[in-house]
Amino acid sequence: MKDKILIVDDQENNRLVIEDILRKLKCEIRSAASGEEALHILENWIPDLILMDQMMPGLSGIETTAKIKSQDAFTHVPIVMVTAKNELETLQEAFEAGAVDYIIKPVERITLTARAKSALRTKHAFDQIKALTEDLQAQKRELTKFTQMVSHDLKSPVASAASLFDFFYYRMQEEYADILKDEGIQDLLNRIPNALKKMLNFVDTMLEYATAGKAVGKIEEVSMNALIGEVLANFEHQIAEGIVLIKKTENMPNVSCDPIKIEQVWQNLISNAIKHRGECNPISIELGWEAQQDNYQFWIQDNGPGIAPENRERVFEAFLRLTEVEGSGIGLATVQQIIKAHGGQIYVDPDFNDGAKFVFSLPQK
Repeated sequence: MKDKILIVDDQENNRLVIEDILRKLKCEIRSAASGEEALHILENWIPDLILMDQMMPGLSGIETTAKIKSQDAFTHVPIVMVTAKNELETLQEAFEAGAVDYIIKPVERITLTARAKSALRTKHAFDQIKALTEDLQAQKRELTKFTQMVSHDLKSPVASAASLFDFFYYRMQEEYADILKDEGIQDLLNRIPNALKKMLNFVDTMLEYATAGKAVGKIEEVSMNALIGEVLANFEHQIAEGIVLIKKTENMPNVSCDPIKIEQVWQNLISNAIKHRGECNPISIELGWEAQQDNYQFWIQDNGPGIAPENRERVFEAFLRLTEVEGSGIGLATVQQIIKAHGGQIYVDPDFNDGAKFVFSLPQK
Protein backbone atom coordinates (compact mmCIF):
# COMPACT_ATOMS: atom_id res chain seq x y z
CA MET A 1 0.00 0.00 0.00
CA LYS A 2 1.31 3.44 -0.97
CA ASP A 3 2.05 6.05 1.67
CA LYS A 4 -0.22 9.09 1.50
CA ILE A 5 1.10 12.63 1.80
CA LEU A 6 -0.86 15.88 2.00
CA ILE A 7 0.91 19.12 0.96
CA VAL A 8 -0.65 22.31 2.32
CA ASP A 9 0.66 25.60 0.86
CA ASP A 10 -1.06 28.69 -0.53
CA GLN A 11 1.61 29.04 -3.25
CA GLU A 12 1.15 26.68 -6.19
CA ASN A 13 4.84 26.82 -7.13
CA ASN A 14 5.82 25.65 -3.66
CA ARG A 15 3.35 22.77 -3.83
CA LEU A 16 4.67 21.70 -7.25
CA VAL A 17 8.30 21.82 -6.09
CA ILE A 18 7.58 19.68 -3.02
CA GLU A 19 5.48 17.25 -5.05
CA ASP A 20 8.25 16.89 -7.63
CA ILE A 21 10.85 16.13 -4.95
CA LEU A 22 8.63 13.54 -3.24
CA ARG A 23 7.59 11.83 -6.48
CA LYS A 24 10.50 9.38 -6.15
CA LEU A 25 8.99 8.07 -2.92
CA LYS A 26 6.11 6.71 -5.02
CA CYS A 27 3.46 8.06 -2.66
CA GLU A 28 -0.13 9.11 -3.21
CA ILE A 29 0.08 12.89 -3.00
CA ARG A 30 -2.71 15.42 -2.58
CA SER A 31 -2.48 19.19 -2.28
CA ALA A 32 -4.43 21.92 -0.55
CA ALA A 33 -4.10 25.69 -1.15
CA SER A 34 -5.28 26.68 2.32
CA GLY A 35 -5.85 25.41 5.82
CA GLU A 36 -9.60 25.39 5.20
CA GLU A 37 -9.18 23.24 2.06
CA ALA A 38 -6.87 20.88 3.95
CA LEU A 39 -9.49 20.36 6.67
CA HIS A 40 -12.08 19.64 3.99
CA ILE A 41 -9.84 17.00 2.36
CA LEU A 42 -9.16 15.36 5.71
CA GLU A 43 -12.86 14.80 6.29
CA ASN A 44 -12.66 11.74 4.01
CA TRP A 45 -8.94 10.97 3.76
CA ILE A 46 -6.28 10.18 6.35
CA PRO A 47 -2.70 10.68 5.12
CA ASP A 48 0.48 9.22 6.60
CA LEU A 49 2.26 12.59 6.52
CA ILE A 50 1.23 16.24 6.27
CA LEU A 51 3.62 18.95 5.07
CA MET A 52 2.18 22.24 6.37
CA ASP A 53 3.11 25.74 5.23
CA GLN A 54 3.42 27.96 8.27
CA MET A 55 2.30 31.30 6.76
CA MET A 56 -1.01 31.23 4.86
CA PRO A 57 -3.94 33.67 4.55
CA GLY A 58 -7.00 32.66 6.55
CA LEU A 59 -6.04 29.79 8.84
CA SER A 60 -2.30 29.79 9.43
CA GLY A 61 -0.30 26.56 9.38
CA ILE A 62 -0.14 26.55 13.18
CA GLU A 63 -3.90 27.07 13.53
CA THR A 64 -4.60 24.37 10.95
CA THR A 65 -2.24 21.98 12.71
CA ALA A 66 -3.99 22.56 16.04
CA LYS A 67 -7.40 21.85 14.47
CA ILE A 68 -6.13 18.66 12.85
CA LYS A 69 -4.50 17.41 16.04
CA SER A 70 -7.68 18.04 18.02
CA GLN A 71 -9.27 15.13 16.11
CA ASP A 72 -8.56 11.63 17.42
CA ALA A 73 -8.12 10.17 13.92
CA PHE A 74 -5.03 12.35 13.35
CA THR A 75 -3.38 12.05 16.76
CA HIS A 76 -0.47 10.04 15.36
CA VAL A 77 -0.29 11.49 11.85
CA PRO A 78 3.05 13.40 11.70
CA ILE A 79 2.89 17.04 10.61
CA VAL A 80 6.09 18.69 9.37
CA MET A 81 6.00 22.48 9.34
CA VAL A 82 7.44 24.19 6.23
CA THR A 83 8.41 27.73 7.19
CA ALA A 84 10.42 30.68 5.94
CA LYS A 85 10.99 31.72 9.54
CA ASN A 86 13.69 30.23 11.70
CA GLU A 87 12.53 31.94 14.86
CA LEU A 88 12.48 29.94 18.08
CA GLU A 89 9.13 31.41 19.15
CA THR A 90 7.46 30.41 15.89
CA LEU A 91 8.91 26.89 16.05
CA GLN A 92 7.80 26.50 19.65
CA GLU A 93 4.24 27.43 18.69
CA ALA A 94 4.36 24.88 15.87
CA PHE A 95 5.51 22.10 18.16
CA GLU A 96 2.93 23.03 20.80
CA ALA A 97 0.23 22.83 18.11
CA GLY A 98 1.32 19.28 17.27
CA ALA A 99 4.04 19.47 14.61
CA VAL A 100 6.86 16.93 14.95
CA ASP A 101 9.49 18.53 12.73
CA TYR A 102 10.15 21.53 10.49
CA ILE A 103 11.83 22.44 7.20
CA ILE A 104 13.15 25.88 6.31
CA LYS A 105 12.28 27.45 2.94
CA PRO A 106 13.53 27.40 0.27
CA VAL A 107 13.03 23.63 0.42
CA GLU A 108 16.17 21.62 -0.24
CA ARG A 109 15.77 18.20 -1.90
CA ILE A 110 17.96 16.09 0.42
CA THR A 111 16.56 17.64 3.60
CA LEU A 112 12.93 17.30 2.52
CA THR A 113 13.39 13.68 1.43
CA ALA A 114 15.20 12.73 4.65
CA ARG A 115 12.62 14.43 6.91
CA ALA A 116 9.72 12.89 4.98
CA LYS A 117 11.20 9.39 5.16
CA SER A 118 11.90 9.78 8.88
CA ALA A 119 8.32 10.91 9.59
CA LEU A 120 6.88 8.06 7.52
CA ARG A 121 9.04 5.50 9.37
CA THR A 122 7.68 6.82 12.65
CA LYS A 123 4.12 6.52 11.35
CA HIS A 124 4.76 2.96 10.14
CA ALA A 125 6.18 1.99 13.55
CA PHE A 126 3.13 3.41 15.30
CA ASP A 127 0.78 1.58 12.93
CA GLN A 128 2.56 -1.69 13.69
CA ILE A 129 2.36 -1.10 17.44
CA LYS A 130 -1.31 -0.17 17.15
CA ALA A 131 -2.08 -3.31 15.16
CA LEU A 132 -0.16 -5.47 17.64
CA THR A 133 -1.94 -3.85 20.58
CA GLU A 134 -5.34 -4.40 19.01
CA ASP A 135 -4.44 -8.01 18.29
CA LEU A 136 -3.30 -8.58 21.89
CA GLN A 137 -6.45 -6.97 23.24
CA ALA A 138 -8.58 -9.19 20.99
CA GLN A 139 -6.69 -12.27 22.21
CA LYS A 140 -7.17 -11.17 25.80
CA ARG A 141 -10.91 -10.73 25.27
CA GLU A 142 -11.13 -14.17 23.71
CA LEU A 143 -9.11 -15.71 26.56
CA THR A 144 -11.32 -14.04 29.16
CA LYS A 145 -14.44 -15.21 27.35
CA PHE A 146 -13.03 -18.74 27.12
CA THR A 147 -12.10 -18.77 30.82
CA GLN A 148 -15.57 -17.63 31.82
CA MET A 149 -17.22 -20.20 29.58
CA VAL A 150 -15.05 -23.08 30.77
CA SER A 151 -15.42 -22.08 34.42
CA HIS A 152 -19.18 -21.81 34.09
CA ASP A 153 -19.44 -25.12 32.25
CA LEU A 154 -17.26 -26.83 34.87
CA LYS A 155 -19.18 -25.45 37.82
CA SER A 156 -22.52 -26.94 36.80
CA PRO A 157 -21.43 -30.62 36.62
CA VAL A 158 -19.32 -30.31 39.78
CA ALA A 159 -22.29 -28.88 41.66
CA SER A 160 -24.43 -31.70 40.26
CA ALA A 161 -21.86 -34.25 41.41
CA ALA A 162 -21.91 -32.75 44.91
CA SER A 163 -25.72 -33.03 45.02
CA LEU A 164 -25.60 -36.63 43.80
CA PHE A 165 -23.04 -37.49 46.47
CA ASP A 166 -25.27 -36.01 49.18
CA PHE A 167 -28.14 -38.18 47.93
CA PHE A 168 -25.85 -41.24 47.75
CA TYR A 169 -24.59 -40.68 51.30
CA TYR A 170 -28.14 -40.27 52.59
CA ARG A 171 -29.13 -43.62 50.99
CA MET A 172 -26.06 -45.25 52.49
CA GLN A 173 -27.05 -44.06 55.96
CA GLU A 174 -30.60 -45.31 55.47
CA GLU A 175 -29.89 -48.71 53.90
CA TYR A 176 -26.23 -49.58 54.52
CA ALA A 177 -25.42 -48.06 57.89
CA ASP A 178 -23.19 -51.00 58.82
CA ILE A 179 -20.88 -50.32 55.88
CA LEU A 180 -20.38 -46.76 57.04
CA LYS A 181 -18.97 -48.06 60.33
CA ASP A 182 -15.86 -49.19 58.47
CA GLU A 183 -13.22 -46.49 59.12
CA GLY A 184 -11.61 -46.96 55.72
CA ILE A 185 -14.91 -46.54 53.87
CA GLN A 186 -15.80 -43.53 56.02
CA ASP A 187 -12.45 -41.92 55.28
CA LEU A 188 -12.91 -42.39 51.53
CA LEU A 189 -16.43 -40.99 51.63
CA ASN A 190 -15.22 -37.95 53.57
CA ARG A 191 -12.60 -37.20 50.91
CA ILE A 192 -15.14 -36.95 48.08
CA PRO A 193 -17.00 -33.84 49.28
CA ASN A 194 -13.68 -32.21 50.20
CA ALA A 195 -12.40 -32.80 46.66
CA LEU A 196 -15.62 -31.45 45.17
CA LYS A 197 -15.44 -28.40 47.42
CA LYS A 198 -11.86 -27.70 46.29
CA MET A 199 -12.97 -28.00 42.67
CA LEU A 200 -15.82 -25.52 43.19
CA ASN A 201 -13.48 -23.12 44.97
CA PHE A 202 -11.03 -23.36 42.06
CA VAL A 203 -13.76 -22.67 39.50
CA ASP A 204 -14.97 -19.67 41.54
CA THR A 205 -11.39 -18.40 41.71
CA MET A 206 -11.03 -18.75 37.94
CA LEU A 207 -14.22 -16.74 37.43
CA GLU A 208 -12.99 -14.05 39.81
CA TYR A 209 -9.71 -13.78 37.91
CA ALA A 210 -11.47 -13.68 34.53
CA THR A 211 -13.62 -10.73 35.62
CA ALA A 212 -11.14 -8.92 37.91
CA GLY A 213 -9.73 -6.60 35.25
CA LYS A 214 -13.07 -5.70 33.76
CA ALA A 215 -14.92 -2.50 34.51
CA VAL A 216 -15.48 -2.33 38.24
CA GLY A 217 -18.99 -2.25 39.63
CA LYS A 218 -20.71 0.67 41.30
CA ILE A 219 -18.21 3.14 42.72
CA GLU A 220 -19.27 4.54 46.08
CA GLU A 221 -17.70 6.18 49.10
CA VAL A 222 -16.77 3.45 51.53
CA SER A 223 -15.40 3.42 55.06
CA MET A 224 -12.21 1.38 54.81
CA ASN A 225 -12.48 0.71 58.55
CA ALA A 226 -15.90 -0.88 58.10
CA LEU A 227 -14.86 -2.77 54.98
CA ILE A 228 -11.80 -4.31 56.65
CA GLY A 229 -13.95 -5.16 59.68
CA GLU A 230 -16.14 -7.29 57.41
CA VAL A 231 -13.06 -8.97 55.95
CA LEU A 232 -11.56 -9.77 59.36
CA ALA A 233 -14.81 -11.48 60.36
CA ASN A 234 -13.95 -14.13 57.78
CA PHE A 235 -10.76 -14.97 59.69
CA GLU A 236 -12.29 -15.39 63.14
CA HIS A 237 -11.58 -19.13 63.08
CA GLN A 238 -7.89 -18.69 62.24
CA ILE A 239 -7.60 -15.98 64.90
CA ALA A 240 -9.30 -18.19 67.51
CA GLU A 241 -7.06 -21.14 66.61
CA GLY A 242 -3.94 -19.03 67.14
CA ILE A 243 -2.90 -19.23 63.48
CA VAL A 244 -2.82 -15.48 62.93
CA LEU A 245 -2.72 -12.20 64.85
CA ILE A 246 -4.11 -9.22 62.91
CA LYS A 247 -3.67 -5.58 63.89
CA LYS A 248 -4.96 -2.63 61.90
CA THR A 249 -4.86 1.14 62.06
CA GLU A 250 -8.21 2.39 63.36
CA ASN A 251 -8.37 5.74 61.55
CA MET A 252 -8.46 4.52 57.96
CA PRO A 253 -10.05 6.96 55.48
CA ASN A 254 -13.18 6.78 53.38
CA VAL A 255 -12.38 5.83 49.77
CA SER A 256 -14.26 5.83 46.46
CA CYS A 257 -14.22 2.26 45.17
CA ASP A 258 -16.17 -0.85 44.32
CA PRO A 259 -16.51 -2.25 47.88
CA ILE A 260 -16.99 -5.85 46.73
CA LYS A 261 -13.77 -5.79 44.69
CA ILE A 262 -11.67 -4.03 47.34
CA GLU A 263 -12.98 -6.43 49.99
CA GLN A 264 -11.68 -9.20 47.75
CA VAL A 265 -8.29 -7.46 47.62
CA TRP A 266 -7.92 -7.47 51.41
CA GLN A 267 -9.28 -11.04 51.63
CA ASN A 268 -6.74 -12.34 49.11
CA LEU A 269 -3.79 -10.45 50.63
CA ILE A 270 -4.53 -11.69 54.16
CA SER A 271 -5.14 -15.25 52.93
CA ASN A 272 -1.86 -15.11 51.01
CA ALA A 273 0.07 -14.08 54.15
CA ILE A 274 -1.51 -16.89 56.19
CA LYS A 275 -0.99 -19.48 53.46
CA HIS A 276 2.71 -18.62 53.12
CA ARG A 277 3.46 -18.22 56.85
CA GLY A 278 5.91 -21.13 56.84
CA GLU A 279 6.80 -22.15 60.37
CA CYS A 280 5.56 -18.85 61.79
CA ASN A 281 2.66 -19.79 64.09
CA PRO A 282 0.95 -17.50 64.76
CA ILE A 283 1.87 -15.12 61.98
CA SER A 284 1.49 -11.41 62.81
CA ILE A 285 -0.20 -9.23 60.20
CA GLU A 286 -0.45 -5.44 60.30
CA LEU A 287 -2.73 -3.32 58.10
CA GLY A 288 -2.03 0.39 57.64
CA TRP A 289 -2.27 3.38 55.36
CA GLU A 290 -0.93 6.84 54.60
CA ALA A 291 -2.14 9.76 52.48
CA GLN A 292 -0.15 10.78 49.41
CA GLN A 293 -0.59 13.89 47.26
CA ASP A 294 -3.36 12.46 45.07
CA ASN A 295 -3.97 8.96 46.42
CA TYR A 296 -4.14 6.79 49.50
CA GLN A 297 -1.56 4.07 50.03
CA PHE A 298 -2.62 1.00 51.96
CA TRP A 299 -0.31 -1.74 53.11
CA ILE A 300 -0.34 -5.18 54.65
CA GLN A 301 2.83 -6.52 56.21
CA ASP A 302 3.65 -9.78 58.00
CA ASN A 303 6.55 -11.35 59.84
CA GLY A 304 6.61 -14.48 57.70
CA PRO A 305 9.48 -15.82 55.59
CA GLY A 306 9.19 -12.94 53.11
CA ILE A 307 9.65 -12.85 49.34
CA ALA A 308 13.00 -13.16 47.56
CA PRO A 309 13.97 -9.96 45.67
CA GLU A 310 13.91 -11.74 42.30
CA ASN A 311 10.30 -12.83 42.92
CA ARG A 312 8.80 -9.51 44.04
CA GLU A 313 7.37 -8.79 40.60
CA ARG A 314 6.78 -12.41 39.61
CA VAL A 315 4.34 -13.01 42.49
CA PHE A 316 1.67 -11.17 40.46
CA GLU A 317 1.98 -13.53 37.47
CA ALA A 318 -1.11 -15.66 36.96
CA PHE A 319 -0.83 -19.42 37.64
CA LEU A 320 2.70 -19.06 38.98
CA ARG A 321 3.52 -20.99 42.17
CA LEU A 322 6.81 -20.09 43.78
CA THR A 323 6.34 -22.50 46.71
CA GLU A 324 4.79 -25.91 47.29
CA VAL A 325 1.87 -24.34 49.15
CA GLU A 326 -1.46 -25.48 47.72
CA GLY A 327 -3.44 -22.88 45.77
CA SER A 328 -4.66 -21.75 42.37
CA GLY A 329 -1.78 -19.33 41.74
CA ILE A 330 -4.06 -16.47 40.69
CA GLY A 331 -4.94 -14.78 44.00
CA LEU A 332 -2.35 -12.02 43.71
CA ALA A 333 -2.86 -11.71 39.94
CA THR A 334 -6.54 -11.06 40.65
CA VAL A 335 -5.62 -8.43 43.24
CA GLN A 336 -3.37 -6.65 40.75
CA GLN A 337 -6.11 -6.55 38.10
CA ILE A 338 -8.63 -5.13 40.56
CA ILE A 339 -6.26 -2.40 41.75
CA LYS A 340 -5.37 -1.45 38.15
CA ALA A 341 -9.08 -1.29 37.27
CA HIS A 342 -9.43 1.28 40.08
CA GLY A 343 -6.59 3.39 38.65
CA GLY A 344 -4.09 2.30 41.31
CA GLN A 345 -0.91 0.22 41.57
CA ILE A 346 0.35 -2.58 43.80
CA TYR A 347 3.87 -3.74 44.55
CA VAL A 348 6.01 -5.57 47.09
CA ASP A 349 7.94 -3.09 49.22
CA PRO A 350 11.65 -3.73 48.48
CA ASP A 351 12.76 -1.93 51.66
CA PHE A 352 10.81 -4.15 54.05
CA ASN A 353 13.01 -7.02 55.21
CA ASP A 354 11.17 -8.46 58.24
CA GLY A 355 8.68 -10.50 56.22
CA ALA A 356 6.56 -9.38 53.29
CA LYS A 357 4.85 -6.03 52.74
CA PHE A 358 2.33 -5.40 49.96
CA VAL A 359 1.51 -1.77 49.17
CA PHE A 360 -1.40 -0.68 46.96
CA SER A 361 -2.77 2.74 46.05
CA LEU A 362 -6.28 4.04 45.39
CA PRO A 363 -7.09 7.53 44.05
CA GLN A 364 -8.38 9.93 46.68
CA LYS A 365 -11.31 10.89 44.44
